[in-house]
Amino acid sequence: MNIAFITQTYKPDFNECKMLCRSMDIFANTYDHFIFVNDEDISHFNELNYGRHHVLKKSTILPSYFIRLPFKLLGHHFYVSPFSIPMREWIMQQICKLGVFDVIGDAYDAVFNIDSESVFLKPLDINLLINGGKFRLFRNENTELEVAHTDYCRSINSIFGRTLPMEQVYKYNYMDMPVCFVRTNIKQMLADISKHSIFKNWILALANRYRFSENYLYGNYCVNKLCCRNHFLTNKKIMPVLQADSYCTAEDLYVDFQKAIDEGAVGVVLQKSNRKENLDYIVGCPVLCS
Repeated sequence: MNIAFITQTYKPDFNECKMLCRSMDIFANTYDHFIFVNDEDISHFNELNYGRHHVLKKSTILPSYFIRLPFKLLGHHFYVSPFSIPMREWIMQQICKLGVFDVIGDAYDAVFNIDSESVFLKPLDINLLINGGKFRLFRNENTELEVAHTDYCRSINSIFGRTLPMEQVYKYNYMDMPVCFVRTNIKQMLADISKHSIFKNWILALANRYRFSENYLYGNYCVNKLCCRNHFLTNKKIMPVLQADSYCTAEDLYVDFQKAIDEGAVGVVLQKSNRKENLDYIVGCPVLCS
């Protein structure tokens, strides 16, 4: 089975993405890694275009009629088009995650979406991702941990034409890292979204939403519509979240890195409350200097 890793990122997260690439070179160097960046950031990310890392423009996924405004409104960048409401960059990024197979083609059976703030800490055991010919799909019942859970579930109801059992939809949280999209599953899901949309186009259907979650869409569709086809379910995190900007030194962070490894993780997600926070000190962490 052929898999690839996908990262959607932008200039403020360049250092984190560079660290992810470095950790993959050490611990997951047998897999292709596609990095999608804003068009205006492509030259900034050119140094990450090496080996099995491939840097691509997000515009290779989005239709040409979406135009990114060069200025912020209400603190956010927006994409505009004749066929949609102004689309926040966060929504655009989710659409790009869902549409990657239109760019990378059918050579891959599945992709694993991994944020640029992630870092591998030990060699990746492929059995954590693929078991018995099926791919990992995470969910748990800790819905209170996802503040937008209700909004995400409500959007699912209308996006899929009220065809999914909502009591099951509301029951589970599908947020995880990395998140797998199986090619055949996601193509069927996007066709279904198009079918239930007045636009008959999945990109426009989602571009006209103020809020949804690609992870909730895919997870619920695979479980409740496809009966877990191509997936095995798990509630075990393999990349727990650490609040990166709460650490003063790399040595302090290393202690929790080691704890995560001891508990079975292959890496961590280094979340930061301030997107502009400089985390350069993390590069000096002993794990990444090995």
